[in-house]
Amino acid sequence: MIFDFDGTLVASRSADEAAVADLVGADPDSLSGAAVFWRHDGEPLVTRIELAWPGRVTEILPLFERQGPPTRFPGIDRLLEGLALAGRALAVVSSRRRTALEDGLGATGLRDLFQVVVGLDDVREPKPSPEGLLLALRRLGVDRSEAVYVGDNETDVEAGRRAGVTVWKAVWGLPPHQPVTGGSNGTVLLRWPEEVRERLEGTAGG
Repeated sequence: MIFDFDGTLVASRSADEAAVADLVGADPDSLSGAAVFWRHDGEPLVTRIELAWPGRVTEILPLFERQGPPTRFPGIDRLLEGLALAGRALAVVSSRRRTALEDGLGATGLRDLFQVVVGLDDVREPKPSPEGLLLALRRLGVDRSEAVYVGDNETDVEAGRRAGVTVWKAVWGLPPHQPVTGGSNGTVLLRWPEEVRERLEGTAGG
C-alpha cells in the first residue's frame, strides 16, 4: 500500500490557505497569483509557488513551511495501524520536500508505520511521473501488480496509472458542500479511510 500525504493522510489545505492569506495580507498585489497556485493543486509546492509568484520561491516558501503540523484525517491512524498489523507493506510518496515530509509524518505520529518514505528530493521528476511510486515499490520489494496507491487528486491518479498499479482516489478530504462525482476512467472513489481496508478484504461492492 502506497499513500500520498497531503489531502490523503492529512488535511493540509487549511495550512496552505493560511499561508496564502498571510502572503496576501502582507502584499495585496500577490492576490493575482492565488488562483494559479490553487489551480496546480497536486504538483510540488515549489512548482506551484513559482508558477503563481515567479522568482519569489525563496521568499514565499517559508510562509508555507512554518505553518503548524498538519492534522490527520479521522480514521487514518486506525486504518494504518490495522494495515500494519495485517502485514501490509506501507509507503508514502509525496511531492513535499523530504525534510518537510518527514517532519509532517513525525508530528502526526505516523512515521513509524511506514517502511518507505519518498519525497520530492528523492526523484528527478515529480508526480504525475511514476518515478516516485516505482522507487517506493523497489524499496518495498513489491511488484507493481500487487500494489495499490491511494491519492486525492488527478495528478496522483495519473502517476498511479503510469506506474501500472491499482489506483484509488480518496475524496474524504473534500469540503462537505462539494459534490462527489464518479471517478474519471472508472477510478474507484473512497469516501472514508476504512473503505481502503474493506476493499482490500473484498467486503466492499464495486
